[in-house]
Amino acid sequence: MTTYIIFSFITFICFALILVYFFSLIRKFKERLPKNDEQVISTKQTLNWKVYFALIATGVIVIFGCFAPFVLTRKPINEDFNFRETGQVGDTIGGLMNPFVALAGVIVTGLAFYIQYKANQQQRELFEKEQRDNKEDLQKQIDSQRHQLDLQQFESQFYEMLRLHRENVTEMKIEGYDFSEAGTNLEVFEKITEGRKIFVTMQTELEVILHIYKTVNGKLEKSGFEKCYQLFFAGIDRYEIKYPSETAFINKIKYARKKHMQPYEFEMVQTNKERKEFDSTTSLNFNYKPFSGHASRLGHYFRHLFLLVKSVATSEVEKDYDKRMKFLKILRAQLSNHEQTLLFYNWLSGYGERWENKEYQFFTEYCMIHNLWHDMLFNDPFISERVTMLRKKETYLRKGRMFEIDE
Repeated sequence: MTTYIIFSFITFICFALILVYFFSLIRKFKERLPKNDEQVISTKQTLNWKVYFALIATGVIVIFGCFAPFVLTRKPINEDFNFRETGQVGDTIGGLMNPFVALAGVIVTGLAFYIQYKANQQQRELFEKEQRDNKEDLQKQIDSQRHQLDLQQFESQFYEMLRLHRENVTEMKIEGYDFSEAGTNLEVFEKITEGRKIFVTMQTELEVILHIYKTVNGKLEKSGFEKCYQLFFAGIDRYEIKYPSETAFINKIKYARKKHMQPYEFEMVQTNKERKEFDSTTSLNFNYKPFSGHASRLGHYFRHLFLLVKSVATSEVEKDYDKRMKFLKILRAQLSNHEQTLLFYNWLSGYGERWENKEYQFFTEYCMIHNLWHDMLFNDPFISERVTMLRKKETYLRKGRMFEIDE
């Protein structure tokens, strides 16, 4: 009996050490699992109940095996389960315990293989995850380099178009004349207006046309403004062909031009009295033949300017509004107040309606006429109402007020 107790105690101690080893192995396996990974967490959760069930089952079997000789050699209730007359004590203990110990060993061995299988599976998952991460990192680097390249190309294109815009302004010119009085005669000499100065005279010319139209018709309104701008843009000759019924307005324009051009015809006018016969209600101060049209200058100018603004405001490379505005502010700094005024008039006439409509909001959202001195525009309710409409229009991107002089 003493031998049996010693053997059972040694067996129990060995099994306890095996359990401690396996529990430490499981703990290390868990520590190796990466955190916050859904696939690994699912493997970890699947592993827990299987391992614990196998260890508990093994423990129950071994513990039962330790006490099996004592239990099975008791006086039986039924003679069919009488194991007392089975041979020597050692053979009885060995014969009865060995099957249970062997079964426990099989389970523990299988468990070891299972844990190793899960460890290999985990290593494979970690390797695949590392491969995916490396591939994603590489793709991000490629995308970042491509974006930097596209951004450099975008900036290069912007500054090239800005350079062309400045060249367009520099090359704009109006060949005209000026005159001086030498003694009793008028001497006429050639004079050229070029660069940004011509926007000053063009604005004045358009506003003179507006003044004459309003004097003849009593009010301006949308259709009247469009007619005035068409005359300013295409010239009196084309306007007369399109609107032959506007005789009073056309005659007034021709009369104003004749008055302005009088110094060229000074030889035909013999006395100051005859010169005073010209009507003085409209005072012109141009050094060129007015009302001849500016399509050859402004057509190309506005098309290129619109393309430049559109390429920035709708860019797929630079989608951040503040960064877009950084480029557009550089462009706007190149536009004089008179250029922005003519840009506003161009939109108001319908020629440049795409500057501000349902598709594009280059005035209200991107502030391309932020420096417009709207209080210095031609005084008419139609114009002031359109300015108020722009000021009060709801915006989603713009920060600050519509016009500089409102701040």
